[in-house]
Amino acid sequence: YRTYKTRYIGLFAIVILNIATGFVWLTYSAVPTQAMAFLNCSGSVINLTSILYFIAYVLMAPISGWMCERHGIQRSLIFGAALQIVGSWLRFLGTLVDSTPEQPEGRLALTLVGQVIAAAAQPFFMNVPPKYAAVWFTEHGRGTATMIGSVSNSFAAALAQLVIPAITTDANSVKRTVLICAIISIVALFPTLLMTERPPTPPSPSAAEALLNTKEEPFLISLKKALTNPQFLLMMLVFGTFTACFSSFTALIAQFTAPYGYSSPEAGYFGAAMIFSGLIGASISAPLLDKFKHFNGFSKIMVVISSAMFVGLNFAIRRNFFGGLMAISVILGISGFSVLPAGLEYGVEITYPVTPASSTSLLWGFGQLLTVIFLTI
Repeated sequence: YRTYKTRYIGLFAIVILNIATGFVWLTYSAVPTQAMAFLNCSGSVINLTSILYFIAYVLMAPISGWMCERHGIQRSLIFGAALQIVGSWLRFLGTLVDSTPEQPEGRLALTLVGQVIAAAAQPFFMNVPPKYAAVWFTEHGRGTATMIGSVSNSFAAALAQLVIPAITTDANSVKRTVLICAIISIVALFPTLLMTERPPTPPSPSAAEALLNTKEEPFLISLKKALTNPQFLLMMLVFGTFTACFSSFTALIAQFTAPYGYSSPEAGYFGAAMIFSGLIGASISAPLLDKFKHFNGFSKIMVVISSAMFVGLNFAIRRNFFGGLMAISVILGISGFSVLPAGLEYGVEITYPVTPASSTSLLWGFGQLLTVIFLTI
């Protein structure tokens, strides 16, 4: 058994694709005021651009999981990248259509259709990290690899919260932002063309068994096994709830804070602080969890801390409390984002020998379903 340096090419491809989808997701909701003026629509339509992402994920998660198991990681990523490119450029075509308050339909229709197509690509990227880590990495590096791939979408959301408000200063600059996101979607495709589907030899005995199980067990049977596992169902509820809380926070923070005098860039700082601190926390916790394997106990502690911070957030959103909101955002990030890779790895562990793509698609899919409910409410 041995590891290969080429494993980092595939991991890089997963990260870049997730970064691209994060920018496409938040193109409009990161700058709601400018987007409403450009699209001549209401705030509820801007919220819809985010909600569509979560709905598309729920619908496409089983398909992406099946495709990953049946046709392989690389083909699954390329297919998702193609969807993202088509959707992103369709949105840009929408910016070329004239739009007025009296007749906003043409631009808005192309924007929403493009958003749906791009959103359908997301599960093809988010479901892959645990499976890729199981095939290419040893037990001592698997959790870290899963962490890097899984939180890259959140890292993209942090960048988007900072970059999009900075480059979208008014309604007219929305067109340029949409074009930049479309270009990013094309660039994100190229690393997937350089990656290799699987290593020449497995890096460990468990990786060899993972490759064997992937070939033998149909995807639908794996889903059934996971859904009849009481321990996994409880994990799915916890993971899904926290995913929904953090996704809703990221999508709506600008609208939550605007009535209290905070600008779009300031709202972006809150989201970025949460996500960047979460990335730091996850990068520290993942190697430790790789070594000690205390996924369950660690997740329980982080859940308690995150819950307390979300309760506190309800009282902290008020005028002239920028420092307090930043502090809560940082603690939320450290506690919450550390749970995500731990939850994914724990889900794989407690459902073994169910394929990683099955447990991952269920965890993320349920989280996105709850996000739709949270955003709608």
